[in-house]
Amino acid sequence: MMGDQSKRFSDELLALEQTHTSAALREQHRRQMEALLVRPLTLPQRLLHALVATAGLVGAGVCASLVVSEPDTLPPLTRAVLMLCAAFGASWSLWAAGVLRRGAVHRRRDRGAAARMAFGFTLVTVGMVGALAAASPGPQALTMLGVSLALLVTAAVVVLLHAIEQAELRGREQMLALELRLVERAEAGR
Repeated sequence: MMGDQSKRFSDELLALEQTHTSAALREQHRRQMEALLVRPLTLPQRLLHALVATAGLVGAGVCASLVVSEPDTLPPLTRAVLMLCAAFGASWSLWAAGVLRRGAVHRRRDRGAAARMAFGFTLVTVGMVGALAAASPGPQALTMLGVSLALLVTAAVVVLLHAIEQAELRGREQMLALELRLVERAEAGR
């Protein structure tokens, strides 16, 4: 919902640009918006994304091969967890490969997708761990629930940090809009 609002605001800025500004001013504003939202990957970031893509692919392969190779020996809940982990790994691998292919991180789209995936996957994992803990009560169950709670808090912090970053980006977009309006008025006054 917030992304739609920001997208509409960006579209309004572009429409305003096209009706009231010179081509040079439009190009300058476009470059500023791109610099604000799109960050080229540095070498360490490329390596990190390559590692995420590889680890996701390997993890998905291992989990899927266990489900396929052990159909009779795996309990249904364990099979479900492994399939879920395979989906998690494949999703992270596809996300990281897309970022690597573009060679840049889109601060709104890519980071938003990563934050939502991390929180969603963590929430599902916490639910699965809760089911596993309920199926095997004892001291280990309490430990599993404690670890899953810590994971959930960590994922919530990631989502919160993303929301803060998005608010900052919206503020910077609005500053660029004000700068554009000031330049337009200065040009109109000439």
